[in-house]
Amino acid sequence: MALAERGFHITVYTSDQIDEHHRSPDRHECLHGIEIRRFPNPWNYLASQAAWLGLCPLGLRRALTDTVAEVDLVHVTEARGAHARWAFAAARRSGVPVAWSPLGGLAAGVGIRKPYRRGYDVVHETPRLVREARVLIAQSDHEAGVFASLGAVRSQLHTIGLGVDARWFRQLPARGQFRHAIGIEPEDPVVLFIGRLHPDKGLDVLLKACATVRRSHPRLQIVLIGWDHGALRTVVRVSRALGLERALHVLPPAFEVARLQAYVDADVFAVAATTYEETSLAALEAVACGTPAVLTKQCEIPGLESGGGLVTECDPGAFAAGLSAVLDDPHRAERARFVRERTLATHTAERRADVYAELFRNIARGGTSAQARALGLDATGSCA
Repeated sequence: MALAERGFHITVYTSDQIDEHHRSPDRHECLHGIEIRRFPNPWNYLASQAAWLGLCPLGLRRALTDTVAEVDLVHVTEARGAHARWAFAAARRSGVPVAWSPLGGLAAGVGIRKPYRRGYDVVHETPRLVREARVLIAQSDHEAGVFASLGAVRSQLHTIGLGVDARWFRQLPARGQFRHAIGIEPEDPVVLFIGRLHPDKGLDVLLKACATVRRSHPRLQIVLIGWDHGALRTVVRVSRALGLERALHVLPPAFEVARLQAYVDADVFAVAATTYEETSLAALEAVACGTPAVLTKQCEIPGLESGGGLVTECDPGAFAAGLSAVLDDPHRAERARFVRERTLATHTAERRADVYAELFRNIARGGTSAQARALGLDATGSCA
């Protein structure tokens, strides 16, 4: 949206998938000046469980072939998958420059994903795509290192962190509304997670850590907000085994003001990611609301070293120690206010958009035209 406000004509190609049970009903719409085209995915459940196998939006490849020559720049915002390869191939044939932002999906996976990603990179020549991209945009130094390991050269690499839409965070809702709505007492400490309920988010680690913290904070409440992406069964099983059923609140996704109310009413925002996603935007939003975050190194955000929270290893004991340290900090609120102010001054979508705009205009066909036409490619309907 911020790039559209800076004169870019943006079209987003994505699938209609929201999660394993939901699809977007809108195939073609315009939001905030951005044209969005969604292509139906034939196997919604399979795609949610194994995107590399089941995500194959019908008509997307043809649309890319037919329209890519009309744009000045292709921006790919995924790491692996048929849609990314189709975009590179179409851009290659038409001589259109590609900017590639893997958004945390390029690092080596864990478990079964590790050999799969290695095999994928060999079979589908990921290093070749790295070399072809005009610019490679990393969220963090770690992601830049992943690019380098795949053959990127320094002139291609640009590190641009995520940013929050400051317009939502300047004026926050009053504390207490969210707690009242779901039946949590004002004095109860609350640990909040917002995001996909996916195995990579380490929700079992989070629950085990919270069970430990409840020994010293027996009224601790755990709130998980988001669509189920394959981890809900694990959440239910682990919470029962740990005796957390009465302390656990699992809620559907919250948007706009409802999301802010949840951030404001939490005492700690927590993500125990097991796989590198580089940056947790939800954690950055929480910090922008004045709520400290406890994160694993796989999803670290700027500002935690200044009092915005802690980074721990992805281990229940270490994560529990991080949660306890933040909850027991008598200066927690003061530190969080300082980091909130700094986040809203430096880590905003508006500032990031300025950087992107300059970068994209420099590489787009037609040079520095203020009316550059950009085609964005994303895997799921969440881009909207």
